[in-house]
Amino acid sequence: MEVIFLTTLFSVVFAILFLLFFLRMRQNEDSCADQDALLPFKGDELEVTTVDPTNLSTDLNPANSNDQR
Repeated sequence: MEVIFLTTLFSVVFAILFLLFFLRMRQNEDSCADQDALLPFKGDELEVTTVDPTNLSTDLNPANSNDQR
């Protein structure tokens, strides 16, 4: 019976320890995992490309063209 008691005791201690470390890390950090994943792109500038709407027509866009020619 000592083995079950010790196993339960260590499981509870490790769970509390994990919870304390997790909460302390969340309090010290102002970001989440999604924001941390984007850190390598932090200094990059956003490149904006514009599309000229006059070049779009049904002749150049096969999705809007008629297949029965």
